[in-house]
Formats: sequence, C-alpha cells, structure tokens
Amino acid sequence: MLEKLNQEFFDLCEQRHKTGAEEYGPITFLDVDLPTFIYEEMADIVNYSRYLFIRMRLMEEIARERGIDLSAAFAGEVRDEDEVSFGAATFVPQSEISGFLPEKE
Repeated sequence: MLEKLNQEFFDLCEQRHKTGAEEYGPITFLDVDLPTFIYEEMADIVNYSRYLFIRMRLMEEIARERGIDLSAAFAGEVRDEDEVSFGAATFVPQSEISGFLPEKE
C-alpha cells in the first residue's frame, strides 16, 4: 500500500509538471525568481495545512457533540475482523461544518 501511495504521489507530481510545461513552457522555471516562488508556495502549504487542521477539528467537535468516539479511527485501532467499522452514526458530512459555527454578529 505504501509503495502504491508513493507512486500515486510521483504520478501526480509528473502530471503537475507536464501541465505547467504545457501552459507556461517546458523551461520557464529557469526564468522565474525561484526562491521567491518557493517561499510563496511554502506559505500556501502552511495556510492549506492550517485550513485542513481547522476543518478536521470542527468535524471532531461535531462528532463529539453527537456522542461519536473517533479515537479508534485516529489511533488505527482494528475492529470487526481487521476493519474499523463506520456507519451512518459516525459520518459527519463536511457540509455540516459551517452550520456548526456560531452565527456571525
């Protein structure tokens, strides 16, 4: 599984490289201010990580309020013949996140 996911990542990287080369030219990266570009991309990654953290925590809070214990899933606990069982009671749609937040004043 790890090798499959590793290959999936490299395939995505290659596809992104090809898309960029088609849109901007195959060696345009040689003409950009690469350090500044990397710093901006790193800032974007940090922001995406922050957004993902917030979304995950909100989903945990929704689950907690519903009395759902997600600790087994996050800890990798194995149940029911090597599978963590999830059902309708444990499902928290992402669309419910904004409804969980207090109304803006």
